[in-house]
Amino acid sequence: MNQKFHYFRSYVLLTQLYYNQTQLFHSMTHSSLKLLILLLPALIMSAKSSANNNSIAGRPQNEFSITAYCSYNTFHPSQYIADNNWDILTAFREEGPVSRLDSMNIPYNSSQLRLLMVGDLLTYSNGILKTKMPIFDKEQTDGLRGESKVFSDSIYPLIEPKIKELVSLLTKSGYGAQTYSLIFSYLLDGYIWDDGKLPTQQQTTDHGTWEGAYWAMYDKRKEDRDGTNQYGPLTINWTDQLGYWPGDKLLLSFARCIADNKLPVQDKKLREKLIKYNLVNSDGQPVIPVIKHGNKDQADLLCDEIATIVSGAVNEYAGKIASTYNIPSQQDAAVIFYHEVMWDLRSLLLSNGIIHKPAILNGEEVGPEHFSDITFIVEE
Repeated sequence: MNQKFHYFRSYVLLTQLYYNQTQLFHSMTHSSLKLLILLLPALIMSAKSSANNNSIAGRPQNEFSITAYCSYNTFHPSQYIADNNWDILTAFREEGPVSRLDSMNIPYNSSQLRLLMVGDLLTYSNGILKTKMPIFDKEQTDGLRGESKVFSDSIYPLIEPKIKELVSLLTKSGYGAQTYSLIFSYLLDGYIWDDGKLPTQQQTTDHGTWEGAYWAMYDKRKEDRDGTNQYGPLTINWTDQLGYWPGDKLLLSFARCIADNKLPVQDKKLREKLIKYNLVNSDGQPVIPVIKHGNKDQADLLCDEIATIVSGAVNEYAGKIASTYNIPSQQDAAVIFYHEVMWDLRSLLLSNGIIHKPAILNGEEVGPEHFSDITFIVEE
C-alpha cells in the first residue's frame, strides 16, 4: 500500500475521531482543546513513523532474515536475486504494472524480470506483476513470531519431561558434552523433518528449477542462531561465532572413512589431524557420539515421540498461519512457522536449564579439542 495513503488515512481517522467526539470537546476547557490541537501534528507524525517502520520498499536485502529450505538441481533460488532484483521483488509484494518500477525510480530491464520469473519468484499475468516469494513486513514478522512464542509456550510442557529423559539417557551414554547439539541439531533441526513429520522439500511448492520454500522475515531474531552442517553421516552444529573449524577437506575425508566402513582411521596424517579436534583417539576410533537413527532403541523412541508431538501441532496450526499471512500453501506455512518455533523451543530449553550451550558455540577460545562437543555421527 502506498505510504502517502497510510499518512492520509491516519489523518482522516484522527479527523473522524475529532468530529465523533464533539460532545467531549464541547465539555473541554479552551486550554485542553488547544493542547489537543497542538498534539495533532505529533500524532500524525507518529502514524508516519509507524508506516515507515513497516515499509519494505527500499529496505536493504541484508537487513532481512532470508531462509531457504529447498533442494535444487540447477539453481538455488538465491542465485536469481542478482543486481537490484531484490528491489524489484519488494516493489511487487502488492501486484501492479511494470510502470510501478518507473514511478519508484527502480532501474530494470526485461532480462531481470524474465530471470525472476524463471526462478518462480515473480509472476506475470495480463500486464500485472506479483512477487511470489513470501516477504514479510515488520508487522507480519512481529505477528508471526508472537504466535510462535505463544504456540511454543503452550506445547513446551508436553515435551519437557521427554526431553529431560532423553538428556539423562544421553548423559549416561557418555554424551554429556554433546547434549546441546544432539537436542538442537539432531532432534529439533533434523529428526523432526524425517519420515514426513513436517513437509519435505518435495511436499512443498514445486518452483521448476528448485523445490521447497524460500522466504524473508523483516529482520533477524535477536538471539544467536545455530546451524547444522552434514557431511554424509558426519554432523556438525555451528554458529558464526565458532572460533575453530577443521576445514571441509578434513571433515569430508573423515566422513568418507565412516561411510565406507573404514574405521579405525588408518592414514596417520589424517588421524593426527582428527586427534587435534578430539574426533578420534590414538587408535583412530571415533570418540564422538554415534547415533543409530531409526533403530527403535530408547533414545530413538523418545526422539520420535517428541518430534511427533511438535510436528503434529505445527501441521495442525499451519492452516491458520497460511491464511493469516497469505502463504501460498499449508505445507509452506508449516515449514516457515516451524523455523520460528524451533528457536522459541530452544530458548525455553536453555532458560529452564534443560540444555546448556557449549562454550565453543559462543566463540570462546576453549581449544580445538572442544570441536568434538558439537560433532556427532548418525548411522541410518
